Amino acid sequence: MGSRFSQRRPRAFAAGLGIASLALSSLVLAGATFAASSTIQPVSGATTPAWTNGTTVTVQYAQNFFCDTSVPATAASGCEVGTAANVGPVANADRSTLYVLVPLFAHPDPAPMCAVASCPNHPLDVDLSRVFGAGAINVPLPAHSHILDGPAGGWWDVQIVAVTNQTAWAAIAAGKSQAAMEAQITAGGALGPIPTNLYLFFNVVGH
Repeated sequence: MGSRFSQRRPRAFAAGLGIASLALSSLVLAGATFAASSTIQPVSGATTPAWTNGTTVTVQYAQNFFCDTSVPATAASGCEVGTAANVGPVANADRSTLYVLVPLFAHPDPAPMCAVASCPNHPLDVDLSRVFGAGAINVPLPAHSHILDGPAGGWWDVQIVAVTNQTAWAAIAAGKSQAAMEAQITAGGALGPIPTNLYLFFNVVGH
């Protein structure tokens, strides 16, 4: 499991987020302050790729997302970035972690696995104001890729990792692993993990 942002917030991390917020504003927030809707109907057969342990796997979504409504959030979905959930959708929901990799720069290569507000059974909008300020209270879910902490299934605790440059993004894509991601966090090319009150439900179904 990744370390909780709410338990420790290094000074360099906070400073990095302040700089990165300008990049995110230009990529996601400009002209798109409010998403059209907050949820999509569950699509049990929908799949996306993800990376884990150096390989690309396929994950299948059997249920819609869950966000803990005891955490205040302004987004229509009730999903908040910057504060962990108080309760999960089921007991012991934190047994698996999905790291959502968000590029804070234009034209990442390879392209993110999910375009803006497009992934199945994800919220279409989130509240980013705890991280990026009052202008980000209800924004489209950013384009992102996925790293899993193992080939498990069921409910996944979602944590965000912001990738600040193409070199770090390419290194994580080459490594396809939590270890590659953590190396870039240590090197300063990525920031996080940032907790959320969001859980996604999916199973690893293929390589």
